Amino acid sequence: NCCTPSSFSMSPKWSLNQLLFGTFPSTVIVGTLLEDIALLRLVYLLPLLFSFIYAMVHKILQKTSTEYIAIKQSNRKIVVVHHTVEALVLTSIFPVYTYNMIIANFQVHEEADEVLSTLSAIIKFSAAILLMYMMELASRFEEPRLIIIVHHFLTCFDGFLVIQFPTTVMVKTACIMIYFVTFEALTFVGLFMYRIFPGSKLTPKSIVAGMIIFGITRPLQLLWVGAAAFGSLNDEHIVKWQAIMQFCLCCIMTTIQLWTLKIHYSIWRRCIRKKNSVNENIFYEEELKEEGSADFPFSES
Repeated sequence: NCCTPSSFSMSPKWSLNQLLFGTFPSTVIVGTLLEDIALLRLVYLLPLLFSFIYAMVHKILQKTSTEYIAIKQSNRKIVVVHHTVEALVLTSIFPVYTYNMIIANFQVHEEADEVLSTLSAIIKFSAAILLMYMMELASRFEEPRLIIIVHHFLTCFDGFLVIQFPTTVMVKTACIMIYFVTFEALTFVGLFMYRIFPGSKLTPKSIVAGMIIFGITRPLQLLWVGAAAFGSLNDEHIVKWQAIMQFCLCCIMTTIQLWTLKIHYSIWRRCIRKKNSVNENIFYEEELKEEGSADFPFSES
């Protein structure tokens, strides 16, 4: 188990067994998810904070970017704002989120209190990402995209299941899947640059970099979730149906995400053609035809 008493040690101990066989005490999970007043305050304040951030990003782009001003459809401006906020938020939380995920999944904890603050931080970062997904779902009602609806709904519903069934396997696997959203930060940077800096040399490079990171981390996500779900499947504290459900959900999410690489590649090709196009009117007509079907991870249109 993850938090078993032992002799005091000044230096942290690390083990893969923590991911495979470690379990969080029920007091830690319940105390973090259901009785943490700081988490409740955060859940209340985050919508207010994001409402302000989205509005400020729109105002800044409206005053500084001619490309943004040139976008006539309000729903497309909303998409650009989402890309911008997601790029900023995911980039800013990635280092601390990663640190806490490593501590929670690979460091051996001597006492229950040692993992409480780490798990609390992970839950709060996860809540911020889920809130961004919910806000995107709510704001994309004019031109809803099936891939966005399916991906975001499954992710948010899985977060609800963690609250409904606050067990070790649910907390571990759900947090892993949400954590890997942070690796999409460069993806959203590329989408932002595609709209705001279409002629920049860095735009196609950022899109390719996002594709590489996105493609590499999806199988890693599946492996990590599989290890957390099945490593201690025979443990009496593990609810088997929850482990199987979470792994199946991760397989579905990974398949959807890998499929979007084709769409990402299409965006990169359009970016290259736009950069090299001599006749902008011809390119614009081609783009209008293609944009109806292109919709990168969960957002591009």
